[in-house]
Amino acid sequence: MNSILFHIMIACHRLVKGVANRILDKNYIRPRNFSNVMLRKYAPHFAGNIINVSGWKDEDGVGGWYRDYFINTMNYTVSNVGGQKKGLGSAVGYDEIELDLLQSIPGNLKGSFDVVFNHTTLEHVYDFKSAFKSLCDLSKDVVIVVVPVMQQIHHTEDFGDYWRPTTMAIAKMFLENGLEPLVIKCNDQPFAPIYCFAIASRNSDKYKNKFEKDIDFEIGRYNYGSSLKEEHIRDLLNK
Repeated sequence: MNSILFHIMIACHRLVKGVANRILDKNYIRPRNFSNVMLRKYAPHFAGNIINVSGWKDEDGVGGWYRDYFINTMNYTVSNVGGQKKGLGSAVGYDEIELDLLQSIPGNLKGSFDVVFNHTTLEHVYDFKSAFKSLCDLSKDVVIVVVPVMQQIHHTEDFGDYWRPTTMAIAKMFLENGLEPLVIKCNDQPFAPIYCFAIASRNSDKYKNKFEKDIDFEIGRYNYGSSLKEEHIRDLLNK
C-alpha cells in the first residue's frame, strides 16, 4: 500500500509541476527573470569599470543586454574563453578579452574592475573555489554572482555541470576572499530551477545609504520546508 501511495504522490507532483510550468506567468517561475529583476534593482548603484566574466554575447535571456543594466558604467568589458563554441569572439560590439577562470589572474588585471559580474558559469567549472577566487581577484570592490542552487544537470560538448553551491557556501567564499556579502537571495519556489543572486563588496560602508543589506539563506523552502537558525549560520560563517 505504501509503495502504491508513493507512486501516486510522485505522479501528482509531476502533474502539478507540469501544469504550473505551462499556465503560470513565467515572470514568477523562470529563474532568469528573477536574476534579471534583481540585477535591474541593484546594478544602477554601481559605477566605473565593469566586466561580465564568461558573458558570451552579454545577452540577458529575454532579449536584452546586461550592459544596459549598468547605467552608470564608464567602461564595460566582456570576457570569454578561447577554443569553445560559446567562447572568445562571441561578444561582437564589446570590448572583449580572453580570460580563463581556471588560470591565475594576470597581474595587470588584478583589482582592475570596480564590478565583476558573473552569471551561471561557476557550476560548470570543476575547480569551483579557484574560479570563485579569480572573480574576486579581478575586483577592487564589488562582485555579483548568479549560480543555480537547485537545477537539473545541464551541459554541452564544451563544458560539464558539477556544482550546486548553497547560499552558505557562497557567503563563506566571499568572506574568505575579503568581501562582505550585501545581498544573498534565491527565487525560492517549487516549479522551476532555483538561482542564488549574490552581491558582495570590499567597501560595504560605501553602500549603506544606497540600499539595505538583504541576506536570506533559504533554499527550497517551498519544496522541503525550513530548519534554518540564523544565529547558527552567523557563527558558522565566522569560524
